[in-house]
Amino acid sequence: MIQFNMDPIIVQFGHFQIGWYGVFIALGIAVAVWLTAREAKRRGILPDVIYDAALWVVIAGIIGARLFHVIDNWTFYAANPAAIFGTAGLAIYGALIGGVTALLIYTMLHKLLFWRMLDAVAPAIPLAQAIARIGCFINGDNYGVPTNPPLPWNVTWTNPNAMVPDRTVAYQPAQLYEGLWDLVVFAIVWRLRTRVKSDGVLFLIYATLYSFGRFFISFVREDNNYFWNLRQAQIIALAVMLMAIPLALWLSWRNTRMVMSHA
Repeated sequence: MIQFNMDPIIVQFGHFQIGWYGVFIALGIAVAVWLTAREAKRRGILPDVIYDAALWVVIAGIIGARLFHVIDNWTFYAANPAAIFGTAGLAIYGALIGGVTALLIYTMLHKLLFWRMLDAVAPAIPLAQAIARIGCFINGDNYGVPTNPPLPWNVTWTNPNAMVPDRTVAYQPAQLYEGLWDLVVFAIVWRLRTRVKSDGVLFLIYATLYSFGRFFISFVREDNNYFWNLRQAQIIALAVMLMAIPLALWLSWRNTRMVMSHA
């Protein structure tokens, strides 16, 4: 077992505090915007377009992430409505849905290619997720279930500011499981970014790969159960895969047909 005693709070002034959770989320967002601008330029999209769109996408992503977290923990927030407007607790699928929705609206208003923009951001998303998971680990948030007997890599968060409910229990580091899977997805998507030619398919590959891993990782996370003993993220992951795979095949078929018609 591993004992982890790092303080999640870097500095605090009264009720205001700066924590590692927020720092790594901000770092992940910054890296994502930078990498997206670089990839967009290669795809013929001006980097300034990415920087302009990023403001709306990030805001919508944060709102969506918070909304999904509140829904997933509604019993607590119904009893503590003032806590709804806090920042402790964000759901990645809410961030993705909110961000993609904002990007769709932005591209429609500015007459840009939505699917191409999504492909530009596809490699950056899993890398940003991996960075953010470091903050989750330090925070003691999104922890996994304990095992009996404990696994050698189970973690006991002993710092009093950690978010785990019991600082004497060794939990599975589900944050690190997901962070490692995010890096695998990033490596695959990065390698495919110059090989996949049909707009939109690269993003759908990312969505499918991430959802596949998240579905299984969620089995070892301390999350609320919904239908058939599945967590919120697992239900969304299944829905994403069911939509993304046929949509990717259709986009590839449509692109092939267009190329052949112009040959």
